[in-house]
Amino acid sequence: MCTAMREMVEGVSKGLLKHSDISEDLLGKCLYTSQSRHLDLLIRTSGEVRLSDFLLWESCYSCLAFVKVLWPEFSIWHLYGAVLHYQRSYQAIQNAKLNSAIEQERILRESDYQSTMQQLSSLGNASGIMSQGLVHQYTAERQARIETFLHTVQEKRDTYFHTLVNQTAVPCGS
Repeated sequence: MCTAMREMVEGVSKGLLKHSDISEDLLGKCLYTSQSRHLDLLIRTSGEVRLSDFLLWESCYSCLAFVKVLWPEFSIWHLYGAVLHYQRSYQAIQNAKLNSAIEQERILRESDYQSTMQQLSSLGNASGIMSQGLVHQYTAERQARIETFLHTVQEKRDTYFHTLVNQTAVPCGS
């Protein structure tokens, strides 16, 4: 999560992003786990009711099952219980995801509107009259900036991992 935040800060400092481009969605796309499927069910054994900083962001819309047995004693019956718990919680989780998506979309639209208004006022057009077309144009520009930024982040990661693999590769015959 810290790496994702650092990458977004670097993107702003390099001019790839604007402050108004940063959102929950962008943070999620900057995580190393962004290419992974979302968690549906997370089972924590041992009776501890905590995640120990494990997949906190990724499990925000997951069903969490806390089982009192230790891992070696975890049986198929415990798994069935966790799946039943997931099935009973499924609709509430889906509703929470939908409400969150609606709220994030509202926040983005509001941010795009505010950013467009700031641009107009900096140009001396403070009349408050603005066409929807300007907001749509700003939204398209924001999406293009984000796509460019994410492409840059992915290239940086690919280069890093490629270098890491080449440094640790053992030559044949050694």
